[in-house]
Amino acid sequence: MITYCPRCGARFREELRGEFVESAIKCEDCAVVVEGAPLMLAVGDDEDEVEYDLAEWEPAERVEATTALLAVDIPYRWEPDLVLVVPAVAEEEVDRLLDELDEVEELDAEEDEGEGDGGAEAQAAMGDLFVAADRLQHDPSDARMVADALEAELVVADSLPPYGVERPVWRRIQALAETLAGDLQEAADTETVAADARALREYLRDLV
Repeated sequence: MITYCPRCGARFREELRGEFVESAIKCEDCAVVVEGAPLMLAVGDDEDEVEYDLAEWEPAERVEATTALLAVDIPYRWEPDLVLVVPAVAEEEVDRLLDELDEVEELDAEEDEGEGDGGAEAQAAMGDLFVAADRLQHDPSDARMVADALEAELVVADSLPPYGVERPVWRRIQALAETLAGDLQEAADTETVAADARALREYLRDLV
């Protein structure tokens, strides 16, 4: 039974709970569509555990945290009141990851005070990326969509987030777009390009 969003730790409403294999679930807090179980830390494991209280973190920031953990294969689970639990053996690395994310957020907040947002250009580029990714997941060799994706990625990479898009979310979009653009430029195999495009399309689906 899924009780908490595995990405941001928000408690699911009763009617949204169920098995991962039955259907995709969209978290109302972070908008992530949960389609598969991540590397979860089982309750009752023999190893010691460490808890982190992330109640003051925004949903997008908590998604950044779990994404960082998954990138280095550190299992975790969420408990009530947005408490993130990890194995004690990974405490030093998790401390470093969370500190880095916290520092980035502080810098972003300082930049936001005077820079505003990316405006209509960033918003349009995000939409262009979605359209290109949607097409490329089915036809990775579509030359027009390849060109559109590369052009939009350049704009997104150099832009502040559009109004209403939080910086952690925008950084994730930039990273996914950069991965897709890199594989397109390197003429990666069609399966790789299709997978990149699908990941980008799914992340953008609820933002455009």
